[in-house]
Amino acid sequence: MSNPQPSAPPRNEPEFAVPAYAVGDYDPTESTINTAQSNSDLDANSDNKVRDSVIGGAAVVGGVAGLVIAGPILGLVGAVGAGVLATQSNKAGDVARASGDVVVAAGDRAKKIDKKHHVVDKTKNATKSALQSAKKFDEKHQVGQKMSNGLKGLANKIRPKKK
Repeated sequence: MSNPQPSAPPRNEPEFAVPAYAVGDYDPTESTINTAQSNSDLDANSDNKVRDSVIGGAAVVGGVAGLVIAGPILGLVGAVGAGVLATQSNKAGDVARASGDVVVAAGDRAKKIDKKHHVVDKTKNATKSALQSAKKFDEKHQVGQKMSNGLKGLANKIRPKKK
């Protein structure tokens, strides 16, 4: 069995798709990216749209995985790589989009929980209250000043004396 020949000559494209917008294709009110190159391609490839949030979610997953495995540099590489993979129409792209969908779903769920239970507002208020209590405690007991004086005394004992 032989491979069928493409009907059009191959384009000189990079190995990975980079989103490119033709004039008039980008609508900032939509959260989608279309990797098509022209308006005629848009009609033929209307199912190739990937939501920005899914690409972002995939990038988050890739970044966290890289950060956990090897640190911040690989985390950045993982984030960019997963974001690019999410735009591909292959198995790796499917996996990246699926992980991005999970992150988006988790974010949506967190927003619903916050809307219902006001978690963010309660956390802010609790933090503000704790900081005020700590400030009052410090004013009463001068903890900050005592720590500063103790550290200065320790530094003076450790520092070698000049001859």
